[in-house]
Amino acid sequence: MGFFDWLFGKKKDPYSGNVQKDYTSPRQRPQTAQTYPQQPHGYGSPVPPPTVQQQQSLGIRDRYLSWRRNRSRAHVPPVADQTLGGNEHLGHLGGTSRHPDRHQNAAALQAAGLPLLPHLDALAAMVGVELKTLVWLASKPVASDECESHYTIKAIDKPSGGKRLLMVPLPKLKAVQRALVEKLVNKLPVHEAAHGFRKGRDVLTGASVHVGKDVVICADIRDFFPSFTFRRVAGYFRSLGYGRGTAVALANLTTARINDALVRQGDTWTYAAEVYKVHLWGHPELPQGAPTSPGIANAICRRMDKRLTGLARKFGADYTRYADDLTFSGGDDLAFHASKFLGLVRQIVQTEGLTLNDKKTRIMRQGRQQRVTGVVVNDKTNVSRRDYDRLKAILHNCVKRGPHGENRDNHPDFRGWLQGKIAHISHIGPERGRKLMALFQQIRW
Repeated sequence: MGFFDWLFGKKKDPYSGNVQKDYTSPRQRPQTAQTYPQQPHGYGSPVPPPTVQQQQSLGIRDRYLSWRRNRSRAHVPPVADQTLGGNEHLGHLGGTSRHPDRHQNAAALQAAGLPLLPHLDALAAMVGVELKTLVWLASKPVASDECESHYTIKAIDKPSGGKRLLMVPLPKLKAVQRALVEKLVNKLPVHEAAHGFRKGRDVLTGASVHVGKDVVICADIRDFFPSFTFRRVAGYFRSLGYGRGTAVALANLTTARINDALVRQGDTWTYAAEVYKVHLWGHPELPQGAPTSPGIANAICRRMDKRLTGLARKFGADYTRYADDLTFSGGDDLAFHASKFLGLVRQIVQTEGLTLNDKKTRIMRQGRQQRVTGVVVNDKTNVSRRDYDRLKAILHNCVKRGPHGENRDNHPDFRGWLQGKIAHISHIGPERGRKLMALFQQIRW
């Protein structure tokens, strides 16, 4: 074949040896192809018709498949919350002393070191109340004449502005929740990365892990406690091995709607929805202010903590969590892939039913102040210079002018407040704490 034949599309036909036009697409190529010298056994032979037994089995299969298709097309209504009204009873959901709940997995609970609660009588005995009192506390007391809610609202100022609404349980429910914390919640399995609301751990233990790292990444979970709804809490207790009635009772005792809480105005009680203009009529949630909420939230986050710990190890990093604050720290590998790493963290958090607050995400490299839950971790754990100087100025003015004119925030116990601030700084940075205590001892009360 000459050059011009090649240039203008003339070439040998690989199938027949003749010269013809070039094939612009595979469809225009000749359909005759070389056959295999020896075809495998059965290659190209017609498929035999199915036997009678095969036809019968195929018919049964198609029949069941059609039933499944119809079922998948049918509308499935949402599972209703099993929160209780004033006169409802939990007996239809769980067992009693005469008829224990047969769905409790006693082996799983014993292996986890959790108390066995085969019926509601056992739950009432564990928290130290009668069964009727337990049912009343686990119910939304709309029809009760004694009170209209088990919670009251306490508003505190946020450092960034606005109000944080805490749902504080009333004394009877708070006593039951404290018993649950002592005998059940403190025994729930929690990941080692969790440092918040645990005995022997605090902001200092969580921040000490990240001292002297090349990069520190902090992320925040949006609406942490409200993300754990009644359904999620009840499902978690079911996954541990508790029966349906016990799980529903535990979820009712530890979750609530903020709109159902009351606010005292003079001699009257008013619903929080009318006072603070909140309209959250969704599912009951873990209330901020209940003693059971932190421990339950830590336990439910155990799988997320495990996944985030594994992800951090892939990048040669460390991970800790204090409530809703996620902190990662590492070397060059984490610093170089910080954006990619945050994307993977966001995916894991979303699959766990939570959401990151992108406005509070920070990437702090060496050369600037690295703070983890208020603790500076660049070279060693210490308080920030700004917080130290502010408290030092207050103490200096108290020594010079007297403490009465320095309580500008109107603290009820100004002396106790100063001692608490000094103790916090001494715990994180002992050297600065000693200097502040020396000033405090010079104040004339």
